[in-house]
Amino acid sequence: MRLTEESRYLSFSGMRIHFCVARPDTPIHSHMLLLASPLTSTFHWRKLLPELAGLGCLAVLADLPGFGRSDCPAPQSVETRANLLWGVLDDVDRSFGAPMSMWHLAAHGSACATILQMAAQYPDSIKSQIHIAPLFSVAPPVKRAADMDRWYRENVCSRPRFCRMIERFAGFPMDDYIVDRMRTPLLRPGAEITLERMLKQSVAPPKVGMGFCPTMALLGGRDPLLDDARLAQVRTLLPDAEVHRLSSAGHFYLRGWLRYNE
Repeated sequence: MRLTEESRYLSFSGMRIHFCVARPDTPIHSHMLLLASPLTSTFHWRKLLPELAGLGCLAVLADLPGFGRSDCPAPQSVETRANLLWGVLDDVDRSFGAPMSMWHLAAHGSACATILQMAAQYPDSIKSQIHIAPLFSVAPPVKRAADMDRWYRENVCSRPRFCRMIERFAGFPMDDYIVDRMRTPLLRPGAEITLERMLKQSVAPPKVGMGFCPTMALLGGRDPLLDDARLAQVRTLLPDAEVHRLSSAGHFYLRGWLRYNE
């Protein structure tokens, strides 16, 4: 299936959000946002695009504000992130002459809180939600804010320690080029501030639930970040979701789940 990919930026008060638009060379039947988490980027969704194109789906692959190729530092409240991403989707709709499209929302990890907020803001514009390895709260890696800089220098600036951390989350060794794609954006000026803001905002779970649209949660059976407390949050925030557990998967995985979506 042929498709056209384009990398774009949209500026909000001088702060740019990066996203990619992948459009099938066939009539468009649906629209999907694929929202990357702080440790991933639009690059990590790329293998899903042929399957989406085969479904006639226009896909928007977005970096979370402040991460990936988006400008940093950036505000990290979930409400602000949701507003910025609705601005991205509105811009895509205008560029294709299709105002007020209905969207499937998919996110990974701690970005899942953002699509919950997006669905709460404009429920009539949502067709479904897909939460992949959802982290609805993130425990800070240190107890004191003063220790954040030391943690960042030891675990992000050090490539060997960063690789060990990512492989622990993944549950298996990952190719160097994939890990480098995760780490490089976190080394930019302002990235440490954005990461610290994200962690502060993510301590508490979201205040909104899944609403009434069809919702799916994909959980990795070997995901060390999905402890009992976070699994309880998934059950609380997504009480009526269709849940699939992939027993051999860690935190970073994307499988052929898209057929469940239409």
